[in-house]
Amino acid sequence: MRVYAGIDGGGTNTDAAIISDSGTILARFSGGPTNPHSVSPEQAISELRRVLDELFNLRSDLSTICEGICLGMSGVDSAQERQMIAEAVNDHMNHIRHQDMEACPVWVVSEGEIALMATLGHTHGVLCISGTGSIVYGFTPEGERYRAGGWGHLLGDEGSGYRIGQRALQAVMQSHDGILPPTELTPLILQELGLHTATELKKKVYQSGWGKSDTASIARLAIEAGDHGDSVARVIITDEAGQLANTAKALITRHITFESAQVALSGSLFRHSALFRSEFIRKLSASYGELSFVHRADAPSPAVGAAQLARLRRSLHGSF
Repeated sequence: MRVYAGIDGGGTNTDAAIISDSGTILARFSGGPTNPHSVSPEQAISELRRVLDELFNLRSDLSTICEGICLGMSGVDSAQERQMIAEAVNDHMNHIRHQDMEACPVWVVSEGEIALMATLGHTHGVLCISGTGSIVYGFTPEGERYRAGGWGHLLGDEGSGYRIGQRALQAVMQSHDGILPPTELTPLILQELGLHTATELKKKVYQSGWGKSDTASIARLAIEAGDHGDSVARVIITDEAGQLANTAKALITRHITFESAQVALSGSLFRHSALFRSEFIRKLSASYGELSFVHRADAPSPAVGAAQLARLRRSLHGSF
């Protein structure tokens, strides 16, 4: 039996999976952040090593028959960063497998390629990700890469969980001041945070323990309020979907093949909000009518997509 490992390394957590040659998932493990811009490069590599150790500890018999590892790494853009991670993982796998064994090939790619692989079964097309942050990728059949957005919560992240959560929090205060009408966001958020009045939000969100993920988690409440028909929440969600559609439009203009490409929709906002998804598709289709949109609720995880890509690359005897 031959097996392949995949890692989806992000700024919040890292998912890993091992699949068989037939695609069966044999082991899975989740660890902490490995984006070298969210934590230090040393911390990222240390966590990658730990994740690999824990993954192969689940099935210790698999390390010796692993035919390849593919890592889709958020925040890893330069060739130098990819080489650093590939060398660290290769050295660690040599340690796991013992020095006298044949080396296990390691490929480091973008988070976009493994998500496309999981959703479409190949790595060309347009990928729109809306989770805690947001980004749009484009990959041509010839291997050219493009991206738009992904500049983080201070410089961008339009159409993301963070942006929707931030606007929902702001809407509670604007409603309190009478700028916006009463909104279901107020009781939902106050209950979620264990607060009694809107004015208590100020102390809550400015305390040292409040972070980006806390703000992004509020998006779930905005989706709930929107599903209940709350007009304030629905405006936030539809507006942010339109903002992400604008980012996608900017990317599509950069290569003619993208104008009729498959567009894979990935991330928690597309998964959990039908309103966000439908508004995004409507806005983008209005400009590019030949696009086909793919949203698979049953799609394998990006970590499994990474393992699938390792299997594909090994079969083609390719290298990154």
